[in-house]
This record gives sequence, structure tokens and C-alpha cells, in this order.
Amino acid sequence: MWQWLSRLFSGAPQTGSGRQRTGAAQAPRANPAHRIHARANLNAQDLGPSEVTVESHFPDPEQISTLFYQKLLNASDSDRNVSQTLTAPEIAWLKKRTEDLKETPTRLTSFVPRLPNILPKLMNALKDPSTPIRTLTDLIESDAVIATQVLRLINSPAMRIRHDNITSIEQAVILLGFSGMREVVAAAMFSPIAVSKPVSGINPLLIHDIWPVSLRAANALRLALKHKPGPSEESALPHVDENLSFDLYLSVLLEHTGLFALLHQGALNGPYISPAYLKQFRALIPTYSARIAQAWGMPENTLRLICSPPPHLYHLRREARYFSLACVLHRRGYLDQAQFLHLTRALPAYAEDWYDLCISTHEES
Repeated sequence: MWQWLSRLFSGAPQTGSGRQRTGAAQAPRANPAHRIHARANLNAQDLGPSEVTVESHFPDPEQISTLFYQKLLNASDSDRNVSQTLTAPEIAWLKKRTEDLKETPTRLTSFVPRLPNILPKLMNALKDPSTPIRTLTDLIESDAVIATQVLRLINSPAMRIRHDNITSIEQAVILLGFSGMREVVAAAMFSPIAVSKPVSGINPLLIHDIWPVSLRAANALRLALKHKPGPSEESALPHVDENLSFDLYLSVLLEHTGLFALLHQGALNGPYISPAYLKQFRALIPTYSARIAQAWGMPENTLRLICSPPPHLYHLRREARYFSLACVLHRRGYLDQAQFLHLTRALPAYAEDWYDLCISTHEES
């Protein structure tokens, strides 16, 4: 066991799911594995013999996502006494939810928290890079709730804008410019989604974590796109222009809105729901999210990215979501320390700053 722990907590590169971390040696201070090691070394003696086995099979993105939804719906994580095919109630529920998609998108928005009335004007301003800074500032300041939330987000560890506090919207606009402000403003506009009412039969902690998962994943993606490869590091990311970057950010920010709508329509839950139901439930989420985003007037490209991103962007979105879900599962005790360590070390080099997002979001929520 000691040999295994020595390898785990050493600086040697680790591989996982066919990926290898390439930037650790070039930027040791920024490497999340180094930050995790500092924490984990304090509790190394707490790792039990059973945790040694995770060295070769820590959860992949599909397993992490499945585990999150199992725990959210209080489903059994074993196959015993659980139907492997859809039951009659499951077929009926899924059919009704599919039929709901034929109705107007605005009906689905009634199942998610109400957003600010200023949303259409702000979105139009954010979609147009030629919007004057003064116009954007005036729009933000016209809604006290939005203005307060923008300043809170800008000064939060999750956004990682700067060390000293920004005290006014005008100062924020000057420092961040248009491209930086529209990401913060978008997150502020959709923050009411975080205020979700409890749903009977649904894990009360994980329903509270849905919005932080989306926000953390969106910020992880934002950091990844700004990552500059080291001298000996090849960039694993394609070039993404400013407008596509914003659409991609919005698509990740909004990708779980459909989940709220499905949960508030009496989603089936409990230990006996079938794996087939869980899979089809998950498949409905992006379609529901895109329909709600359509009702909110989101850009067409954002809708496409929610439902069917191109392969190179799908991979980036999946990595960001993978890490964000793993943070929640680790925090709630569903993913042990050794699994989380391995999972983090296997992330690409452009994810070197993501671990800080995990810590900061936990501290805020």
C-alpha cells in the first residue's frame, strides 16, 4: 500500500481513460494535482485497503454522470431487484414528457424559477459586440438585483477576476471589457435558477447542487479556452473566436435548466427505477434545456451547442461537466478521496486551474 501511495502522491505523470496530463512539470504551482497532494498527504493514513483498487479503474465521465443521477433520483446503484427494462409507469411518464415538447417553449419555463424582466434587453446587448460600454453599464444598473449579483460574482473566487474587490459596475466594465463582462452578466442573469424548491423523493442536497455544477463547468470551460500551452506542451484545444466562446459558455450554463423542469413535473424516483428509465431521463434533459433557452431568446448557436455540439467542442464540454460533477459527488461523500485524486490527475493540461473552482464553489454554496 505504501508503494501505491508513494506513486499516487509523487509528481510523476498519471494516465487515465486514455488521457495523460502533459503540463505538470512546466507549471507545478498551477497544477491541481500538487494542490490536492498537499491536502491528501494530511489524510493519507485514512485511505483504506479497499481504496487501493481504484488505481486502475477510477470512474470515467459516463460513470460519473450515471452516479450523479442515481443519487439525485435516489435510485439503486445495484442491479438486484431492479427491472432492466422500462416498466409501465416509466413508459407512461417518458411518453408524457416527450409529448410536452410539442407544446410552446414558454410553457416549460413555468417549471423553472422566474428570470429578471430585463433579460431580453440584456441578451440583445450581450449578443452584439458593438454595444457601447455605457449602454451595457446602464442596463445592468437599471436592475438592482442583477447589479448586486454581478458584483458578487466578479468578486467571487469562482470567477477569479482579480485579488482586490471591484466596487462598481463601471469599474468592472473598464477592467473586464465587453467580452469579460458578458460572461459575468450571463451568470448573474441566470442565477435565480439556483433557487430551486425541494421536490418530493429527490435528493435535497443534490438538487441544490445542480446550478453550482453548471456554473462551475461553465467557468472551467472559460478557463480552458484561455489556457496558454507551455513551451513543450501541444495545445489540445481548437481556436474558438469570441462569439463562439460566449455561445459555448451559455450552452454549459444553461444545460441543466431542463433538469429542473423534468424534476418539477414529478420525475419517477426511488430504488426501483430501471437503468433504462435513468438513461432516457438523462437523454431528455438537453432537449428540454434547449426549448427553455429558446423561450428565453438565447442565440440559435447556443441552442445547437446544448443539443448537438461538434465533436471537438463536445469533448471540451464533457471534460468540464465531468470534473464539476465529480466535485459535487466527492463533496457529498459519493466519491472517495483516492478516486477523486486519480480523476483529477488524468485531466488534460488545459484543466490545470480547475481544482480551485471546486474549492471556491464549495466554500460559497
